[in-house]
Amino acid sequence: MALDANLDHIVFMKVGRHAGETFEQIIERKRREYDAAGCIFWGYGGGTMHPITRVQPFARMRVEHGERISIVMQEILSRHPDTEVFAQEYSRDGVHWEPIPQGVRVRGSRYALVLNEIQHGELDINLGEYQVGTGPSEGKDAETYIRGRVDKGCLTRVKVIENASPEDLTKVHFAAMLEEPYAVVLR
Repeated sequence: MALDANLDHIVFMKVGRHAGETFEQIIERKRREYDAAGCIFWGYGGGTMHPITRVQPFARMRVEHGERISIVMQEILSRHPDTEVFAQEYSRDGVHWEPIPQGVRVRGSRYALVLNEIQHGELDINLGEYQVGTGPSEGKDAETYIRGRVDKGCLTRVKVIENASPEDLTKVHFAAMLEEPYAVVLR
């Protein structure tokens, strides 16, 4: 089944085992969260996609132009350490804090993307069609940017490459749409 995703502006993220759970366990837990709370908080860390200074402005600018932002997930082998630390509160602005919604559990993360229901399927992404869409690396080629230790980014498609070779394509098997407030800080 092909994934239904808007691919002009995306949050690309490498995903895998995290905080003591396999990726399959995480996906199952996130599906239960969506059923219970009507949204998913997808935890992450790192400074390349700060919720307030990077993700929210990136998403808001696109939404103001009538577009939606998809998160597309490439599954990788991950060695993230185990942890039993769960977020208790979230903030849209880093100042005002609210309790994590009933039924939502975010484990071992400083930030979270706010998503709708996660879809499973198949999608090929050519990162050569994208540039980094926000932050100090804005305008940098996404294919070069998403390598090695960089595992996520807010990306904008700047061209379409016809007849790309299979080795130029990144397989994606999970996608969702970002929902207001798009990304939050956790504690």
